[in-house]
Amino acid sequence: MHISSRVADQKLTVTVDNIPAGRTITELLLIDPAGGATQARERELSTRETASGGNAGPGVSVGAVGGSSSGVHPYISLGYLFRGSERVERSRRLTGEIPLPDPAAYAAGYRDWRIELRFRDQLGEPQSVQIPAPAP
Repeated sequence: MHISSRVADQKLTVTVDNIPAGRTITELLLIDPAGGATQARERELSTRETASGGNAGPGVSVGAVGGSSSGVHPYISLGYLFRGSERVERSRRLTGEIPLPDPAAYAAGYRDWRIELRFRDQLGEPQSVQIPAPAP
């Protein structure tokens, strides 16, 4: 997994790329210096499939985009694959927006803030990853 973040318009945008199969994201949080947590309000999870190898022919890709507030929207993509689908690779991406609870305090001491991603691994065990908050 790769986590990146940026600050704009008094909110924090966090992107989590290459989420492994079987891993379920449960929470995306901004943690202040006192330990208070602000949860992401807007979350969108998207899945992308690519295929390679085999024979040429028509191809179909099925996926879904959406998040906690916007709902889940399935999609179907039709096309012509010049190579068949011997190998299919799936990658998932989560994008979340967290409003800054106190923009002035964040700007003054962003080095004391952190982003926490909570998830369940393939065995259902709770895990978390923390990264430093970005500069304003």
